[in-house]
Amino acid sequence: MLEIAGVVYELPLVKEEVDEPPCHRCPAICCQYFALEIDKPKSKSDFDQIRWYLMHENTHVFVDEGAWYVQVWNRCQNLLPDHRCGIYETRPEICRGYGMDEEGLVNCHAVAEEDEEYESVFKSPEQLEHFYQKWYKKRYGKNGKKKGKKKKRK
Repeated sequence: MLEIAGVVYELPLVKEEVDEPPCHRCPAICCQYFALEIDKPKSKSDFDQIRWYLMHENTHVFVDEGAWYVQVWNRCQNLLPDHRCGIYETRPEICRGYGMDEEGLVNCHAVAEEDEEYESVFKSPEQLEHFYQKWYKKRYGKNGKKKGKKKKRK
């Protein structure tokens, strides 16, 4: 289930296979947020910066194909009450390409289970902290020293 501005959506909204994004049957979930790519975290300080994002209302962070994004849930000012675009003919290029992946398959919120289109989704600082703990152990091990290739002794 996905909640936007107090309205709960059961995903997927469209359960059958589709060839075109089902915009006419969708509550325009893609028009309810924007996402900006951020640097992939490489340190505790980087994770702390992302934690700060998550402390703000209506903000999530997700990972898609290895790239990290901050997602701000904030309705597009051109979205009409019937969920159609008020500037459809002149909408930005990013809007025109939404809903289809690189292979031309439909890939949007309306046909996806919640968060399945992303590798990871963080909706709270606690979720990010859990991820960070796993990341830290994988990278540094139990003793806290960075793992890497051992030097050969001469």
